[in-house]
Amino acid sequence: MAETETTTYVPVSIEEVCDFKGFLVEEVEQDAVVKRNIIRLIKFSNLYLQGAIGKNYPTDDERAKQIALLVISDLYDYRELDSKNISNTTRKILNDLEWQLKVELRNKSSESEDEENGDEQTD
Repeated sequence: MAETETTTYVPVSIEEVCDFKGFLVEEVEQDAVVKRNIIRLIKFSNLYLQGAIGKNYPTDDERAKQIALLVISDLYDYRELDSKNISNTTRKILNDLEWQLKVELRNKSSESEDEENGDEQTD
């Protein structure tokens, strides 16, 4: 992707993350590693909210944006996952993610079983 292109991220923009964290947008734009980390966390927060609220959660709702900013901020600050220093919020996020992934895997598994059983049960 060209640097001159403007990409819109959901549920928050790079600028919103920078404002929340107290970063200068210009410095983040110039530091490729920091920018990639922020973009990755924005995408992650979107997936987290989809799992927690639903795929069609209101992306323009200020509450969703605030949750995303808190998740991004906490994971950015504790990105090394040192178990001694990890915050309680990050622990909760990790537990929520594990739960979401387990539920999604179970749902996919039961859907595929239903499809298999549906194909076999032709009376």
